Amino acid sequence: MKINLKAKPFNLNDDDIKWVENTLGTMTEEEKIAQLFCLIAYSSEENYLDYLSCGLKIGGIMCRTMPAQEVVKTVSRLQERSKIPMLISANLEAGGNGVAFEGTRMGCEMAVSATGDSAFAQKLGDLCGKEGSVLGVNWAFAPIADIDFNFRNPITNTRTFGANPSQVSENSVAYIQAIQKYGVAAAAKHFPGDGVDERDQHLVSAVNTFSCKEWDETYGQVYKKCIEAGVMTIMAGHIMLPSYSQALNPSLKDEDVLPATLSPEIITGLLKEKLGFNGLVITDSTTMAGLAMAMDRRLAVPRTIAAGCDMFLFTKNLEEDFAYMKEGVKNGTITQERLDDAVTKILALKAALKLHKKNNIPSLEAALKTLSDPESKNLAVECADRAI
Repeated sequence: MKINLKAKPFNLNDDDIKWVENTLGTMTEEEKIAQLFCLIAYSSEENYLDYLSCGLKIGGIMCRTMPAQEVVKTVSRLQERSKIPMLISANLEAGGNGVAFEGTRMGCEMAVSATGDSAFAQKLGDLCGKEGSVLGVNWAFAPIADIDFNFRNPITNTRTFGANPSQVSENSVAYIQAIQKYGVAAAAKHFPGDGVDERDQHLVSAVNTFSCKEWDETYGQVYKKCIEAGVMTIMAGHIMLPSYSQALNPSLKDEDVLPATLSPEIITGLLKEKLGFNGLVITDSTTMAGLAMAMDRRLAVPRTIAAGCDMFLFTKNLEEDFAYMKEGVKNGTITQERLDDAVTKILALKAALKLHKKNNIPSLEAALKTLSDPESKNLAVECADRAI
């Protein structure tokens, strides 16, 4: 599927497109492969950060929750030393506390939804955008667009906006539209949708057992609304959707159905072609058993990109996974066209966020001032008071 950089969700102008094309044209194959990786940062340890930014030249990192001072040091070190601006992500699901200990926790998605008013999902998006952006975060791994159909599901329940697809859609869209105004890309997750079965993707590949019709009327509607709202990225889960895998590839046997992160039927066929998603797709954490049990890791690492995912989240062994990705390009698992397509999406996201045109170094003074705003702290109380 050809990328339209001027269309939603990138909406690039001619100058932005020129930067994307020129940057891609000057990159070596190894630099392109490095852009596919989004790795982890737990602290501001300089040697490690320099290895990521100057040594490997990766595309982005995810910040685990740290003190605000550590977040600012981490982001500053990475952005100062990166040849290409980096994507800085965090789990901004319930508030700014997803990246900094001093951040505000407004409430989990179910608490927000329990207010009965999507304005609170918009307030959550505003809060996450305000507190995340001042710390240098430009990518939120949220909203959670899963639907809590099965209360025994170990992942969804209070992390979702509920069991009503319309309610999930409305709140997800409100969050997306709010946070992206702050220059923070949203990532609706976990495509094609968790919450049907009782499996935990951390321990085993999950299965969405809905028929194509059931999926279209539920999860399909949620993702369609998110895409229409301009969500910039979508996170793929280690979740099988057998009905659509086999509908799009009738020759596929039951035992050959793969989780979305490895499935061209689900990522390319369903998400990109049928739903028309033109943005960036990132895998969920590749350290989960839900990916590992599907096939040998040497095959799985490049297969994620070949299937249509554009970025690879985390590694089990950094050197090994880089070698597996390089091997996948060399042996043709990842074609040159697919590699360039993925890297173009990564660069386009950076351009859409204007990372190539602005100072990406956060200010600790500004961050601490924003994080101490009493109005933000009152949001949690307001949300709890309004919960039905």
